[in-house]
Amino acid sequence: MSYKNIDLQAHTTASDGKLTPTELVKLAIKKKLSTIAITDHDSVNGIDEALKTAKGKIEIVPGVEISCDDPGYVDTHILGLFINHKHKAVNSLLKKAQKFREQQKKDIIKKFQKLGFKITYKEVKSLAKGEIGRPHIAKVVLKNNPDKVSSFDEVFDKYLAVGKLAYVERRNKISVKDVIKAIHAAGGLVFISHPGVYDNFDIDKFINYFLKNGGDGIETYYEYEESRFHTGKKAQNDIINKFRKIVRIKNILETGGSDFHGREHQVLGKLKVPYEVLEKLKKILNR
Repeated sequence: MSYKNIDLQAHTTASDGKLTPTELVKLAIKKKLSTIAITDHDSVNGIDEALKTAKGKIEIVPGVEISCDDPGYVDTHILGLFINHKHKAVNSLLKKAQKFREQQKKDIIKKFQKLGFKITYKEVKSLAKGEIGRPHIAKVVLKNNPDKVSSFDEVFDKYLAVGKLAYVERRNKISVKDVIKAIHAAGGLVFISHPGVYDNFDIDKFINYFLKNGGDGIETYYEYEESRFHTGKKAQNDIINKFRKIVRIKNILETGGSDFHGREHQVLGKLKVPYEVLEKLKKILNR
């Protein structure tokens, strides 16, 4: 197998990444990646800047990661790749998603306030150059409340993860079916993002549900080791192999990405995704 460096999931300041699209693309070039996908949460606002910065030095795959809340499957992340990010169907859906996202984050902040934490929406908003994410909330909680929490991971594990003390579901829901429909309309392919992180429902059932609604595949290669889920290297390989087996059995597509946000310990280019993964996706698109 060829291991020309590619990364088909990365985030910028258009959502909750630390680097601007320009900074991310320059870092990817420095790390000698041949291809990188810009997949911000509920936003395509970083793609044009990334394409402009790339200038033929690196391939940019326009993408997006959209949060869904179907019955029984709360806070699932659906990845769209090779999309026309100007398409009306995608942008209309994202406009709704952004509105629902902001309301949810306000509700979560209010929940923290009721729990006795020092935090305001204004503080969180000031950190976000694009869409507000839970990492922005976690940063403010950690900064303002050192007597209550001691690490970013603790904020997530005790308060922000699905079902935890400060988590609040979105009042209005975006469905998996609607996301699949919009991404397909925009010429893209649709995947379940990081399937190994979900512990609040049966992932096998969700994969079947996703495929039944027209989904294309799953993200098999993923940097679990350096994510906030902190699996060991052996565990990471076991998880990847598990989902690659599912891909073979179901004869569906696969993708792979580090979910790079620029967090501490994350190293762009560390995850090795076979270039053949990208080549197969392109063949499907060219049919």
